[in-house]
Order: sequence, then C-alpha cells, then structure tokens
Amino acid sequence: MLEVHATSGNPIAATCQVTGGRVLFRGKVLDVDRRIQRGYNFGSVTISGVDAWQGSSARIELQNEFLICRVDGETIAVVPDLVSLVDSDRGLPITTELVRYGLRVDVLGIPAPPQLTTEQALQYVGPRAFGYAEEYRPLVALGAGVRGHRGPARTC
Repeated sequence: MLEVHATSGNPIAATCQVTGGRVLFRGKVLDVDRRIQRGYNFGSVTISGVDAWQGSSARIELQNEFLICRVDGETIAVVPDLVSLVDSDRGLPITTELVRYGLRVDVLGIPAPPQLTTEQALQYVGPRAFGYAEEYRPLVALGAGVRGHRGPARTC
C-alpha cells in the first residue's frame, strides 16, 4: 500500500487486485447506529450512493465487524465474505469504531477462503452464527452485476 501511495497509484484498485475483491458500493455515510451490547459493538451504517450508485442506498450491519451489505434492500455480500469500508480517496480502512457521518467511502467485498465456506465452518462464521436469518451466498456467485442493480459490483 505504501508503494501505491508513493507512486500515486490507485490504492482501492491495488487492494482489489491483491484480494480478489470488488467495489460493491460508493457513497457518503448518512447515518451510523452504534450501541454496545454484551461487550460488543452492534449497529448499522447507512450510505447514500454517489457516481454509478447515485439514487441508491446501502445499509451495512455490524457486530464489531461489517457483516452484511444490502443495497436498496437486496443482500449483496454476507459473512464470511469480508465487507470492508475504505476511504474513497486514500483507500485507508475505516473500522466500525471510526465510521462516522459524512465520510466518503467505498464498500469492498472480498471473497472468503474456501475453508470458511464449508457447511461446518458456516456454523461458526456464517450469518446464522451472528444471529441473522440470512443464508450465505458466496460473493463470487453474485457475478459482475448485482442482479441488474444500477451500480453493479465491479472489480476495481
């Protein structure tokens, strides 16, 4: 990452290239609902779309980490795939503790390694392990477009 910054490269594209990830959404943080329960950080982040995502909104559920990303109510990424927020300009990570109103962010989806997507592993790291009724659907299964969504998930 330091090399990318030093050469004025695109840090988000570099991150996607290294991880096999893709940009799921880009926008401005509109609301952060965060509360502490049982010693964990719970809540959600609402993001208003910009660029290709103008007119859409994303909601990201969190429990110490970002777990589920929904765009216009449709789930597009779910744990154990990694949902990550990065600063849109510098590509620096934004944690659940640091996310706040007004930040301009890119939401990245990074596929989980195969070991975390087995039926046995999903009992411990899948959405149901965090109390969600969602079924795990691999990020890679979503393909290049998020089922016709105007701002498709795309590689960086």
